[in-house]
Amino acid sequence: MPEYQAYVIGKDGHIKQRLDLICADDAAAKERAKSLVENDAIELWQSDHKIATFDPDPLKAEQVQGWLKSELHPPKR
Repeated sequence: MPEYQAYVIGKDGHIKQRLDLICADDAAAKERAKSLVENDAIELWQSDHKIATFDPDPLKAEQVQGWLKSELHPPKR
């Protein structure tokens, strides 16, 4: 099976973490890399060939932040 590298890219554009993936093909690797996206972008590579970049969904991040804020600081009654 082919080997891939998923790189977590920080807000500053630098690599924060590398994850090694073994997937059946590019399509499977893309699905796996896409599932890794949280707050930072993920770049999917196979050796020196960049396959795709997956950016975080800003609306999802905003919803999560709003939920966390409401959980940490519930409205006063």
